[in-house]
Order: sequence, then C-alpha cells, then structure tokens
Amino acid sequence: MMQKSKWRSWILFYSFLTLGSAFSTVWALQLLQLGSRGEPVREVQSYLYELKYLSIAPTGYYGKVTEEAVKRFQAEHGLKVDGKIGPVTLQTLKTAIQEKPKMIAHIVAPGETLADIAAKYRISPAELMAANSLSEEEVAVGQQLQIAVSRENAPVASRGRLGEIQAVPWEIVQRLWGRGEIVRIIDLRTGRAFQVRRHGGHYHSDAEPLTARDTQVMLSIYGGRWSWTRRPVVVQIRNQYIAASINGMPHGGQTIKDNNFNGHFCVHFLGSRLHKNGRVDPDHQEKIQMAAAFNLPLSELAERAEPLENRRPNAE
Repeated sequence: MMQKSKWRSWILFYSFLTLGSAFSTVWALQLLQLGSRGEPVREVQSYLYELKYLSIAPTGYYGKVTEEAVKRFQAEHGLKVDGKIGPVTLQTLKTAIQEKPKMIAHIVAPGETLADIAAKYRISPAELMAANSLSEEEVAVGQQLQIAVSRENAPVASRGRLGEIQAVPWEIVQRLWGRGEIVRIIDLRTGRAFQVRRHGGHYHSDAEPLTARDTQVMLSIYGGRWSWTRRPVVVQIRNQYIAASINGMPHGGQTIKDNNFNGHFCVHFLGSRLHKNGRVDPDHQEKIQMAAAFNLPLSELAERAEPLENRRPNAE
C-alpha cells in the first residue's frame, strides 16, 4: 500500500511539472496584443515597468498605454515596431531584464578624457554626458561620474567615440539638446548642412531654422518644395554626431520671426514618438537606422560640418 501511495505521489508530481512546462511553452508562443488579458500580460507589464517603459503598475490588461510602451521598447532594441509581444520581443524583454545596468561611480584619473572613460565602459560619450548632466566634454581630475554598467558592459544604444555617428535614445538626446540651444543638421543624401534652434517638443524635438539662409538650405534639400517626407540626417550636438530623421513641413508655433520659415519642423531620434498620438513612427525610425549605418569617413563628415560653438539661451 505504501508503495502504491508513493508511486501515486510521483505520478502527480510529474503531471504538475508537465502541465507547468506545457503552460510555459504555450505562453511563450502566445501573441499578446491590444485587448489581451491575463497573467502573461501582467508579466510583460512588470518587465516594461522595471525597465521604465511603463509608468503605471501592471494590471493584466493590454491597453493603449502598454502597446505604446512595447513600441518604444521595440524601436530602441531594433525590433519590428508593431506593439505586439511575440516570441522575439518577449525574449528580448527577458534579456533586457537580465542585463539591466547598475550604477557605479568612476573617479576621473589624471590624463583621462570623456572619450577614454566612455570607451572603457563601452558606452557612448552621449550617454555619459547625459547621465551626469555634462554640457561640455571636459572632465576634471577627481570628478565623480555615474556610469550605467550592464552584466556584459554593453547597454542598448549604438556605441561611438566622439566624431562617430551614434543612434542615441530620445530620452538621452533631450538632455543633451536643451530648449533654445543651437545645433547643426547634416542631410546625408546631399551633404548640405544648416543650423537650427530647438523650439520645444516632449516626445521628439521641434526645431526652427536659425536664419533665412538656413531655411534656404533646408528648402534646397527638399527640392524647393516643403514636404512631410522623412529624411535621414545627423544632428551635431557639440562633438556628438547623432542619427536622426526630419520632415520638411513648417507647422505649429515659432519663436524666430525673421527666418522665412512659418512654424517649426520635427526632428526624431531613436524611440521618439509623434506628438499627435504619442506613437512611434516606423518611417522615422527606419530613417534613423539608415543614418546610424551611414558609411561616411570622419574626415569627410568634418568637412561637411565644422565644429559648432555651443550656444544656449543664457549665452545669447
């Protein structure tokens, strides 16, 4: 009798294991999308919440907020941006959780530069500047810097030294490019460059050509006619060259009255969204990836865009 009871217990235990494994397999293969409900949705939301893509606590319901959080995650991780959780997005989420960076302190040693420190930790100079609210590339001996280091020392954004094109998430760019600050935009198809000033923008940057001459250059890039067409560009923020996408249609408000540009235009970066609906624009993101992959010698890039003086509102 004892023997039969023991066998029964083992059979029950094995059955539970089999059912649990089957449940996990079904969940892994399940497609989660707008309108989905249940524990798998809650699990995905917990990942998004921990990674700061979702600002509300998990509910178990896959609504618009969750869909947009998924789109931002997909855009920043080079995945197909459809707002749905399939096997690839799920695995990428789990990997991101495992490799979530931790913050460490680095004390600047004699002879170290910002580029040296960024290379040491395999992060981009742009990320290092944004994480420490630096407006210049200068660092001082003994200065303490906060560094985000993942398990493999390789965070999400593409890496680059000063002077190389980088794909940098919008949440970082908006801390590097302040409102009212002047930067240079380089069109990668024509090589033409013009200066702009950031007008505002929350989900992406709204910018205005700085002068009538800059408006003329921008118009020539669009063949003499304003258009909503997206174009791959590089935005030069001091010595940082950041992959971006613009449209060429004046719209909305403006602060510069004598530049012959009636409004502002949009500048998108990795993971940025549209203001009208808060959604990621796949066309802009495609152009950003094209800009990030642009094969241009640094010497030629320097010729097209000479170093630009950092000019903020309080310095004008």
